[in-house]
Amino acid sequence: EVTGAPPEKDTDESPDIPLRRNFEETAFFYPGLLSGEDGAVALSFTVPESLTEWRFMALAHDRELRTGYLEKTLVTKKEVMVVPNYPRYFREGDRMNFSVKIISLSEEELTGKAGLEFHDAITGDKLNDIPGFETEEMDFTVSAGNSTEVSWPLEIPYGHEAVTVRVRAAAGTHSDGEEKTLPVLPNRMMVTE
Repeated sequence: EVTGAPPEKDTDESPDIPLRRNFEETAFFYPGLLSGEDGAVALSFTVPESLTEWRFMALAHDRELRTGYLEKTLVTKKEVMVVPNYPRYFREGDRMNFSVKIISLSEEELTGKAGLEFHDAITGDKLNDIPGFETEEMDFTVSAGNSTEVSWPLEIPYGHEAVTVRVRAAAGTHSDGEEKTLPVLPNRMMVTE
C-alpha cells in the first residue's frame, strides 16, 4: 500500500473530505539517486490520486557499468472509495442518471452519506440550486468488502460551457471525494449547405 501527499483540502462546503483531483497516468521521481555504503537507496515521490494498481520500474547502474533492475506492483487505496460513472461530456437538455459506485475495503458494514455538487467551471459558482442540478445527499450502506451504487437524476441546464462535478462519500471516519471538470455541449447542430 502506497501513501502519497494528501490531496488539498477543499474549502467549499466540506473541508473534512478532501477531493482527489490529480489523475495523471504516470508518476516520476528524481532519477539521480545515490546509495549508501550498504547499497540501499531511499526514494520518495508523490503518486497521482487515482486509486488503482501501479507498476514501479527502476533501472540502476554504477561506475563499473554493473546494472540492476527492479519491478514491483504498488496499490493506492482507501477504506471507502468513490468511483463516479462520468460521461465524456454533458449535452444541454439531456436527462440522465448520474451513478456513483461506493466501494468498501473495511472489515465491517459501513453506513454513510454521499453527495454530488456542481460548479460552473469558469465562474466557480455553485449550481446545485439550478433546476436539473438539484441534488440531495443520499444515504448508503455497504457491507464489508463489497460495493453499492447511488444515483441522482439530472437534466442538464442550458447556459454553461463546462461544469465541475464534485462527488463525496463519508462513513464514520472513512471518506473519499473526487472532482472532475466536464464540457457541456450545446443542444444545436451545425448544418452546412
